Amino acid sequence: MAALQFPTSPTPGQLVDPNPGVSGVTQYRWDNAKGVWNAVLSTVSLGTQNQGAYNNYKWPATNGDPDQQLTTDGNGNLSWEVPAAPSMQILTLDRPFNGNMTTGVAFTLLDAVTLTPVIPVPSTNILVFLGGVPQIPGLAYNINPPGTSTITFFEAPPTGTTFYAITNVIA
Repeated sequence: MAALQFPTSPTPGQLVDPNPGVSGVTQYRWDNAKGVWNAVLSTVSLGTQNQGAYNNYKWPATNGDPDQQLTTDGNGNLSWEVPAAPSMQILTLDRPFNGNMTTGVAFTLLDAVTLTPVIPVPSTNILVFLGGVPQIPGLAYNINPPGTSTITFFEAPPTGTTFYAITNVIA
């Protein structure tokens, strides 16, 4: 293997061996603020069955920003992108609790920001809290019928009890 040649006047963020693509090769990035070369991709240890998959991707030559994720275009080209949407959604209810077993057990789940109905998909894709205490599905509440935005509590929560729930956003 030939010795690495580091530029005498590197530019900020410049890479040496910008696209190694093989196991056992280290990549270096120039840190202009500190005036040093830092290893950014130390020895890649991939088994022979995984090496082909690694080499089938076209890897970006730069690091992404903290708010970005590595994304593929479906053809093996990888790039740094800002996620399209948040992965979690905070929910609220269509009305406050009234403590009444007749009218205070079934509620509509709403997006806490837009106040539009939310259907957890699947119906178990939800974490529910009453008064800050996590609730156990099937013992404290159900999404009933499944595939709807209706949450039914087995006991009417007392008036003034706080509610919040979290669900994953399904794209």
